[in-house]
Amino acid sequence: METATSVGERAPGHHHSNDLAALERSEKLDAIAARITDCVVRAFQAIGASSVTQEIVFWNIHMTKNVGRSEIMDKPAEFMEGIRGIYGDAGSAIFESMLRREMRREFGLVEVFEEGAKERSTSDLLRLIRAAALESPSNP
Repeated sequence: METATSVGERAPGHHHSNDLAALERSEKLDAIAARITDCVVRAFQAIGASSVTQEIVFWNIHMTKNVGRSEIMDKPAEFMEGIRGIYGDAGSAIFESMLRREMRREFGLVEVFEEGAKERSTSDLLRLIRAAALESPSNP
C-alpha cells in the first residue's frame, strides 16, 4: 500500500514536482519583473528623468499607489495611475510611448503583435507580456 508524504516529511533535497514548478514560476516572474523595471528605467531616461527624479517617482508611486518596482507588472494600472498623477496626461502619454518602445525592444515584440496592442492600454500590454512569458517554456 502506498502512502502520501506530506511536504514536511520529505527528506532534505527531495522536492515534489509541484514545488519545483512553483519555484520555476517564481523565478520566471522575478526575471520578467526585473526586465520590466529595466524598461521603466530606460523610459524615464528617455524622457530626461535623472536617477534622483526616478527615485522620487518610484517612492511616490510606492507611497500613493502601493506599487513597488518589482510589482509593476502585477499592478500595471495602479503604476500608470501614479505616473499620470505625477506627469499629467501629456507627460504620461510621452512616458507610455517610451515605455512601449522599450518593452518592444526588450521582449522582441513584433509589429504584428504591437499592431493589435495599439488600442490596448500600456497596463494591458504589461499583462500580456507577463502572461506570454509565463506560457513560454523557455526562460524569459
